[in-house]
Amino acid sequence: MPEAPAILGIPEFDERVGKFLPKGWVALLEGQSGAGTQLLAKQFAHAGQGAAPVYYYTTDERPEEIRRTFGDYGWDPDGVSIANLSEAYHAQVLDRELEVWRVRERGLRYAEIARTGSGAPPPTAVRPTAQVLSDLSGLETRFRLVLDSLDFLFEVLDEEDLLAVVRQIRRRAQALGGEALLVLRADVQERKLVGLLEDLADLHLELRAVEENGSYRPELTVRKVRNHPELTRRVALEASVGGLQVAH
Repeated sequence: MPEAPAILGIPEFDERVGKFLPKGWVALLEGQSGAGTQLLAKQFAHAGQGAAPVYYYTTDERPEEIRRTFGDYGWDPDGVSIANLSEAYHAQVLDRELEVWRVRERGLRYAEIARTGSGAPPPTAVRPTAQVLSDLSGLETRFRLVLDSLDFLFEVLDEEDLLAVVRQIRRRAQALGGEALLVLRADVQERKLVGLLEDLADLHLELRAVEENGSYRPELTVRKVRNHPELTRRVALEASVGGLQVAH
């Protein structure tokens, strides 16, 4: 078989799983708070550098925080295109709502607010996924993409729109040989919709913090490798200077 490609940047995992993934795949990573999910997402992005353009979409971290974390682990952030998908939404929707409340506190009624234009609802809010879809439409080569996380999109999109975005990512990955990691908090969202995301994914991973001797260590569960149920397993991880690695 050909040499296994870099998947998570964890050699033992990559060698076991990578060669069985199809050309062009999507992974779903469900992560428990404190288990290192955001670090693993960055490690995934770093592992793809040099082989393809890398896009990192965040919804709750500032780009400078991501670049700083890359530097903390000795990874070069310059080859990663980083964008925060929630900034435009916050500026156009949440800031406008705050202005409405501020004006109301001055004793004005909504009709007066609307007449002055202060705090009036925007005609159409910027869709938080617009940049993702725009970037995907312009790609003509293999790519690596991280979306951390889907939880924000659960809050601002309806089910149909959310699934449409995931299907677009999967379609472009299959067409161009791309690789995408979609991050989701474990045990938070409605199971029916999470199940639909699991069906779309070629690789389904779960990262949890497991108590051991009074402390916690990360544990990675491989829940699905498409067409290869024999590859499901649990792997104990540990944090190192180079990111998360298999515990020895």
